[in-house]
Amino acid sequence: MTLYTFLLVFVSLLSGAAPSAAQSSSRVVLASLLLVGGWVVLAHLSAIWKGSRVLRRPDSFAEETDGMRVLMETFRWLAIPLTLLCHFGFSLAAWLRVQPVLEYSTTLQAVGLLAPGLLLLVSTWSAEHCFAAIVGTQPRTLGGYRGSMVRAMRGGPAWMIVPTLVFLTFGDVAELIKVRYLETSTWSANHSDGLMWVLIAMGGSALIAALPWLVRWIAKTRPIGGAELVEIETWLRRCGVSTHPILGMQVARWDTGQRMLNAMVAGFIRPGRLLLLSDRLLDELPRGGRLMVIMHEIAHVRRFHLPIRMAAILPAWWVSSESSALLVESGLLGDAWSTGVGGVLGLITTIVVLGIVSHLSELDADLVACRLAVQACGGNSVGSGAAGSSAGGSVEADDASGSRDAAAESESRAEPREAAEMTVEMAAELLADALIRVTADHPSSRKFSWLHPSLATRVERLRRISRPLPDFASDSHTLAV
Repeated sequence: MTLYTFLLVFVSLLSGAAPSAAQSSSRVVLASLLLVGGWVVLAHLSAIWKGSRVLRRPDSFAEETDGMRVLMETFRWLAIPLTLLCHFGFSLAAWLRVQPVLEYSTTLQAVGLLAPGLLLLVSTWSAEHCFAAIVGTQPRTLGGYRGSMVRAMRGGPAWMIVPTLVFLTFGDVAELIKVRYLETSTWSANHSDGLMWVLIAMGGSALIAALPWLVRWIAKTRPIGGAELVEIETWLRRCGVSTHPILGMQVARWDTGQRMLNAMVAGFIRPGRLLLLSDRLLDELPRGGRLMVIMHEIAHVRRFHLPIRMAAILPAWWVSSESSALLVESGLLGDAWSTGVGGVLGLITTIVVLGIVSHLSELDADLVACRLAVQACGGNSVGSGAAGSSAGGSVEADDASGSRDAAAESESRAEPREAAEMTVEMAAELLADALIRVTADHPSSRKFSWLHPSLATRVERLRRISRPLPDFASDSHTLAV
């Protein structure tokens, strides 16, 4: 999740606290539609203009492509103030709150609040596809356009929007049960608040349990089979991670159209956790690098980084509620504006605290992954790819009785490779190389960001561990490099 996606979704939902206008009418919808529609047209006209320049001067392709990327990035960031203009300036949020169909459903209100920002965001994706179709790098077909939009949504805001809407739906259902059933009797009326919280807790627990299956729906996945799955599950079991088909962690191939080289673990609780490995990671990354990327994700699980990151949001809630209450008590602002100011302060607190916690957890996961790799490689050799090993090879036994035969067979299939005992130092070297390779196609991911340290920082820390490498040994528990 990027900072932009977080801000766009958070600001859109926060706008629900916008103060009510003196007289709300459907004209606010028309004004918002005209603003968003004009911005959509402007984005596509920019794409057509950039594309026509490439057709007139083919040698300017690289220059115009970079210019298009910068222009659409500017359009995306301007979508945030335009969203605020719709909700606060035109009072679209206030209009949504009083509509007969929407006033009793926070989920439908959230959809309305998200609509302007998402339309503006999708328009930039559409304009980029339009530019690519004009210059010939994308097919000019409806199927290609639809696939491009779906991939962009799945790779971006869907990860934050879908769980949020599902949780809000649980809240709406709980409210409906409370109004229609729990308040009909004297006992239920006296305990309705407590029962309401019980229902919300049950809904939240159901969402947490269903998260891996929800991720399967958001991300296009398919099973991993054969020796590749056996190898990955062997690594997981050696690190103490269960691979039971029901109670353990499952592994799935994440089909990104060869666009992403990434991995992630979905799920808060042990039963049903899902390890997603992108298609490019499985097809292109050498076995040693793939091992280290998986160990990095397992380190996040073993060190409880996800619950810690969620707990890091709690200070923001406290700052938001306390500042809102203080502003109301002091009489400086009304209820609606106090809520908005409190939300902004909470947003700033969230960005700062969550950013710090995320940076520390990423650095911690790198170090823990090196130790886990030593456990994962116990008794097996894994190709690091330094000498041309192929991705997806099978695990080879390296026992005392057949080590020479295995080495001879390996030399007959590939280039000669030495064997070295897997150590923390070597794991750090492999992880540093894997990070460089994973970010090779995305220069922006190498820079310092909200949730991740820079590539230089992470590699430098790993190089301190890995160099100088230990002398090669001929013991068991080897790693082919």
